[in-house]
Formats: sequence, C-alpha cells, structure tokens
Amino acid sequence: MEANFDTNCYFNVLPEECVATVFSLTCPLDACRSSLVSSSFRSAMDSDIIWDKFLPSDWLEIVSKSVSPLAFSSKKELFALLCHPFLINAGKISFKLEKSSGKKSYILSARALSITWISNPIYWSWVSMQESRFSEVAVLRTSNWLEIEGKITTKMLSQNTMYGAYLIMKISDRAYGLDSEAAEISIEIGGRQVSKGKAYLGSQQKSNSSVLVDGMEMMVTSKMTHKGGENEQIPCEREGGWVEIELGKFFNGVCDDDEVKMSFKEVKGYQLKGGIIVEGMEVRPKH
Repeated sequence: MEANFDTNCYFNVLPEECVATVFSLTCPLDACRSSLVSSSFRSAMDSDIIWDKFLPSDWLEIVSKSVSPLAFSSKKELFALLCHPFLINAGKISFKLEKSSGKKSYILSARALSITWISNPIYWSWVSMQESRFSEVAVLRTSNWLEIEGKITTKMLSQNTMYGAYLIMKISDRAYGLDSEAAEISIEIGGRQVSKGKAYLGSQQKSNSSVLVDGMEMMVTSKMTHKGGENEQIPCEREGGWVEIELGKFFNGVCDDDEVKMSFKEVKGYQLKGGIIVEGMEVRPKH
C-alpha cells in the first residue's frame, strides 16, 4: 500500500537558514519561483542571507553616491530599490540592477561623455528635456565632425557577464547630413579593440512624435527605415520615446580594473550635420 507523501510538509521541516543558503546560490528569478513551493520557502525569501548574495559587493559605495537618500530596512528592500533607476555621481550617471539576475547596468549622461567641440555653442548646446532622466541633454546644432565617446571601468560592472553598449538619442525631423556616410562604432577594453562596426542614422522617418526642448516643441523620429546588414546598426526604439544604437558588445570576466571605451564617430564625410539630441550611453547585460 502506497503511503501518501505531503511534499509541502517535508519542505516545511527544513531549517529556514538552510533554505535561505540554498536560495542564495541561485539567481533572484529562480529564488522567487522556488518560494512558491511551500510556506517555509516563502518565509526564507525574507532572509538577508539570500539578498546579501544577490546584491553587488560594492552596494555600499553605490548607495553612498545616490543623489537622493535610499531608505530601507532589509537587504530585500534594498534590492527592490536598486532595481529601479536612480541617479548617482552628482546626477551624471543612472544606475540600476537587472531584477531577474541582479546584474548591474549604467547610463552615462551626455555630461559624462566626451563629445568633440561640446564646449563650443556654435556646434552644440545644452538643454533640458522633460523626457530625459538627466537635467541636461546635448543637442548637435551643426558640425562636420561627430565624435562621441564614453568610458567605464570593468570593476564597476558585474563579473562573468556579456554586456552591450548603446548610444541613446533622439533625431529631429529637421536633422541633416546624417545619411551620406556611415558612422564607425567600436568598443575597446584596456586599449584592445573587442568590437567594431558601422551605424547609420539615416534621414528616412518611420514615425514622428513631438517633444519639448526648453519649452519649444520639436518633432523627432522614433525609428529609421534603413536596414542594417552584418555589423551594421540602425536606431531602434526604446522606452521614453528615445532611440538607441548598439555600439557593440563585450564579455566582462574577472579581469583587472580595465577601462572600457565606447565610441561613435563620423568624421570622414566632412559634410555638415545636425539635429541629434544625445541623452547618454547605456551599458547593460545582453541576453
């Protein structure tokens, strides 16, 4: 005669610390799924043992750089807070954790980037936009030299993770000089090039929307119709009405504190170009 076996009762006899330790060896998504198995598992999910493992090792430093104080009473609450974007480094960088994995991602604002001739008001201007998470964005007025570079260190990123780098922008319907020459995109780590390709901003519009720039209405396009080939990138829609161009991808292992340099450059055409609104560059886990 077969005995009835109550799996839930079996799990409930396991010490909560034991369950928490096992969960801490998984990822946030798997741990949350496993908590549905029994009441003891759900109780263990509140343990700091679990969430301390899911938090980045430098979370204290990250929290200390937050523009606004973060209030939390447990590591679980802290993890939930870090999964929502918040500004650090005097508002020049946005940080968040990927909820499913706990991996880090950053957005470097235009102020944190190196943009050729950005200090010359003939070529570029700084404006505020309601749609931006940052206090200012950079608007290309006119220039024959477009070069944007972002830098971050491997130490700031999650280890053993594939990352993608993205230029975040809007393109005005009055933009010009963007489609005659492909831009060069690349990523270097420690001075060694690990990714390169071409990007097309183009001028053909798929859809338009209006945004406010310093109180003035400006039409922008949210998608280009140029079809990118192998190693060729085109703008793609993202949240908030912005578009992004993938600059490349790289694997961050367990190496030393190397510099990651992300570049977008169009300097060969020599034609005047304008109408780009740059919000920043994002570095996020790539799946």
